[in-house]
Amino acid sequence: MLSTKLKAYKNPAVVIGGGVTGLGIIRNLGRNGVDVYCVVDEKNEAVFSKYCREYFVFPGVEYDLEKLKTFLTKLKRRLPRKAVIFPTSDISVLNVSRLISGTSDYLSTITSQEVLETLVKKRKFYHSLIKRKVPHPVTLLDISEIKNISRRMSFPVYVRPSISEIFSKKFGKKGFVANSERDLHRYLRLMDKLKIDVMIQEIVPGPVTNYYNIDGYLDKNSRPIVLFARRSLRMWPPSFGNTTACISVPTSEVVDMKETIVRYLASIGFHGIFNAEFKRDPRDNVDKLLEVNARSWWHNSFPSACGANIVLTAYLDAVGVEVKTVEDYETGTCLIYCMEDLKCISTLFIQGKLSLRELVSPLAGKKCWTILAKDDLNPFIMSSLYKVLTIKKYRKMIAIVREEDKLSNLFKS
Repeated sequence: MLSTKLKAYKNPAVVIGGGVTGLGIIRNLGRNGVDVYCVVDEKNEAVFSKYCREYFVFPGVEYDLEKLKTFLTKLKRRLPRKAVIFPTSDISVLNVSRLISGTSDYLSTITSQEVLETLVKKRKFYHSLIKRKVPHPVTLLDISEIKNISRRMSFPVYVRPSISEIFSKKFGKKGFVANSERDLHRYLRLMDKLKIDVMIQEIVPGPVTNYYNIDGYLDKNSRPIVLFARRSLRMWPPSFGNTTACISVPTSEVVDMKETIVRYLASIGFHGIFNAEFKRDPRDNVDKLLEVNARSWWHNSFPSACGANIVLTAYLDAVGVEVKTVEDYETGTCLIYCMEDLKCISTLFIQGKLSLRELVSPLAGKKCWTILAKDDLNPFIMSSLYKVLTIKKYRKMIAIVREEDKLSNLFKS
């Protein structure tokens, strides 16, 4: 557990992007006395947190390098001290890394551009796994070898993009499942037409409970300061989706995964916040590394609720506070992402794939919620409105509210 006198540290924090990831960062820092500023492409639940000191709406700021540069240049003039930057997406972490490399305007715990690209660009990522002999699903990187695919893997197979975020924004999913060679060729033709770089990967069998995540923070020497493990209970979409319900488990339960990810990240010189996803393969009982996020993720408040505040650790390390290694936290706690989990529950019920016991088990013991928080209710209320109302109706509703255009004022300063 971290114990610090945060009031002695006046450095603010700037969150690039909102949503559930940004909201978690804001709460992790704001609850500990850090002034948090947030900039988003459009209004979302994160900016309504009482722990957000000030927010700015600047369309394109997460994905447009020049817009982000303009914003950060203007913002630094009105901040009392250097701020620690926390990007929330793959593209924004790459852009922030490009902008702050070699400058002293902001503080950061982001790793080097070269290492970031290895993790964000999945083709480079799987090349690095192969080179270092890290267990992972069989992956066909050279599409020209498709004629021999039956020798490498059996259908169905997974068609996944090199850059997940761009693909997800376009198609609303992480990849395509090809159930036959005909499906595969159809997807590959579409990808070729759209100029999207993809790979073909085997699908590791087994239930959603075979998915594990190791979340953590590595210091500038690639030494693990905080490590936190969780096992998935449900995800949406039910296959190849994001976790909607999970449970904290001790790192002693995932020793192989812990050693694999720490060794791999150290081998490429990684520094910063990370989230690594594994799946235990029932065919050989080997834990296969699926992907690594080189940034904060959806459920970044979960470790904090269990006693391991990864985001705060990163902030303290950035401002020069000595932090102690944390690997002792509360286990057996369930996290539920309410609105997303409802989608999963309803779908599985209709398909007859969810028992009553499986439904209520995450609710039986100690639990916490991704967005819902007793001390900060507005984000949950606004998030619910986002889900219930159409975007058009919601925009009309908030357009009625007259408020100061903070971004305009920022650029006038």
